Amino acid sequence: MSGPITIRPWQPGDEESLLAGHNRTFEPERSLAHWYWKFRDNPTGQVHVMVAAHESDGIVGAYVTLPVRIRVDGEERIAGQCVDLFVLPEHRRAGKRPGLFVNLAHAHYEEWGGKGDGQNAFHYGWPIATWRIGQKYLRYEIVRDWDFLFEQRPPEGFAERTVSSELEVRSVARFDGATDELWQSLQDQSRLSIVRDSRYLNWRYADAHDVTYELLECRERATGKLRGIAVLNQREWVFPASTMFIADWLVPGDDEDATLALVAAAEQRANKSGSMVLATLFNHLDPRFLGFQGLGFSVYGTAYFQVVIPFTIDDARFYKDHWYHTLGDSDLV
Repeated sequence: MSGPITIRPWQPGDEESLLAGHNRTFEPERSLAHWYWKFRDNPTGQVHVMVAAHESDGIVGAYVTLPVRIRVDGEERIAGQCVDLFVLPEHRRAGKRPGLFVNLAHAHYEEWGGKGDGQNAFHYGWPIATWRIGQKYLRYEIVRDWDFLFEQRPPEGFAERTVSSELEVRSVARFDGATDELWQSLQDQSRLSIVRDSRYLNWRYADAHDVTYELLECRERATGKLRGIAVLNQREWVFPASTMFIADWLVPGDDEDATLALVAAAEQRANKSGSMVLATLFNHLDPRFLGFQGLGFSVYGTAYFQVVIPFTIDDARFYKDHWYHTLGDSDLV
């Protein structure tokens, strides 16, 4: 293709051309409202999109991260989830070798990777399609395989579990200040985690476009105290049947009663929805990984694997050992 390409950060007015390129590359198509929610309106208030702007063809490529607030060793920073990366086929060889995709990524790293305000401590993602080029040119490091925890629903449905009569689980439209208090009490349960306060959780789930989530709270009947939350989402993905996913989870690791109550509620939601599988995911070293197996969940290996691109924390074992993450840390569920 003729004409020069300029690599630069996203600027207001790029959205429609950026969406056109995205919708040529991915299915299903995304709306402008979805883009605004996901990027412009994310809780960090930052848009980290490096674009390749062609003089006549518009936006022909983008290296995109979704910035999220993280807590790492007691301090808040920013990390970026790699999402929606694309270069239109006719422009992939544009510019200097090894091609436009890598050059976009390097420009993104230079702009937003580092220790400064608003910069990313690390990037992360699940780059099955871009793994080889990412490993060779873009410092991708494997953190772990993505192994799911799952229960297959019996033909007669999941049986009712015996749970504490002192607790109740209910659906809510949004999380409130009690969730902030719960997060504050658990924010240092691990050395690395996304900041799971009500602002983040409501943006991620209650306000989401094109996907429906059910938000669950587990509270004490007598006092109303919030003991834990879970987020559910039904879809067909990974498993060869309709699946109810526990997409997010914020429960003290040692609160067996709240854990059991929320798992039991998720099982009954799976029964009601006709889901054939109930599934979730935790770090292999998190006590919940074994704890859920004790409740009857099995381990299901997949082709997905998680990578990081470190800018300030170079020890890959740190991510392996200390990252509390859930399915909702990705945009895949």
